[in-house]
Amino acid sequence: MARRFRFRLETVRKVRERERDAQRRALAEAIGQVRRIEERIALFSAQLRRMVEECRGAQRRGPLDMASVRGQQFYRGWLQRCILVSDVERTAGKARVDAERARLGEASKRLKVIENLRARQWARHKAEVAREEQAIANETALQVFARERRRESEDRG
Repeated sequence: MARRFRFRLETVRKVRERERDAQRRALAEAIGQVRRIEERIALFSAQLRRMVEECRGAQRRGPLDMASVRGQQFYRGWLQRCILVSDVERTAGKARVDAERARLGEASKRLKVIENLRARQWARHKAEVAREEQAIANETALQVFARERRRESEDRG
């Protein structure tokens, strides 16, 4: 009976697999954060475009209320600042995504090293088991051949 394959670094492989999975989650979280920031920028930009259109429409209709114009200017400035701040956040978020991607690559590489080692050990184990099985088959065939030779010699003699 062939002995079972046992990879002595299985615990290390599992730890590295968990590290890689944690990095995947961190990367997904960073990407999600950047997406949310981009959605916020798109929302602010849409509000800004809508406000500009409303101002143009109001100008075409006739005399302007200065209090309303000032309020719109204040709101427009606020929206533009929000877009700028969000753009800075997006840049920082993209830098974080790049860093998380690099860490994921490193974690995947570290796991791959262990998996390659496991695959080589598994191949060696299979070859060794095959040699053992072949040796047993050869021994069995030799015993059968020797038994038949003895019978033949006993039958002649």
